[in-house]
Amino acid sequence: MEKQIKQQIRKNAFNAKYGIDRKEFRCLELNIPTKGEWMLGIIEKAEKIEGKLNAGQANTSEDRDAETVKIDNLSGVIAEYACDAILRLYLGKENVVKPASESSNNQIDIALKNGKKTIEVRSSCVKNGIDFALFASPAPETGKQYFDVIGPYSNGYKPGECEKDYYMRVIYCCEKKTFLTLLDQPTLKLYITGGATKEMMNDASIYQIKHLIPAGGEVDIESDYRVVPLGKSLDIADFTEAIKSDM
Repeated sequence: MEKQIKQQIRKNAFNAKYGIDRKEFRCLELNIPTKGEWMLGIIEKAEKIEGKLNAGQANTSEDRDAETVKIDNLSGVIAEYACDAILRLYLGKENVVKPASESSNNQIDIALKNGKKTIEVRSSCVKNGIDFALFASPAPETGKQYFDVIGPYSNGYKPGECEKDYYMRVIYCCEKKTFLTLLDQPTLKLYITGGATKEMMNDASIYQIKHLIPAGGEVDIESDYRVVPLGKSLDIADFTEAIKSDM
């Protein structure tokens, strides 16, 4: 995995009217060989999970089509295991655990030091590129950033979801509907931006509330989420340092 990692310092290419007030953002770019052993193993894991998923009801009250289920599940599994591999590299493999899970009920994506600290991973597709996700606001009149680090939520499906200690963010640069075509390329590119802490998700001066359905495969009911805009989130260097200082 080390050969596929490139740390970048992204510069804010948007002016103040259309962008956020942040000059730069450090993130990781991963270019993973689609026919390599790592990716083939992840695809196999995703296929096993997909077979257990119930498409359920989406916010349109119609069943999600099979391709949407496949995209949500596969993009989520790739993101989880990519973050797991990165944290093992940055924090030491002895400090990172990938718990097995048969359900989405308070699922823990990654755990640290025998489960004492927990991390949730969320991924999204952005067709306008990584710089748009990191720096651009969707509309000048709102002043709200479009992409966020997605945190805990609560509704009738999972009331009072257990909060995680950290929330990690992955971005794919494509339209969601074309995600599977990334696997037709020699390498699949993704960005790990960093994330946010539980304390940030409980700080009213930082988090916002958004009504959405994050990708991941098992949760398909619209909910109110606490989110931290990427412009206010920890970039990958600060995120890993925050974890190290907490270990």
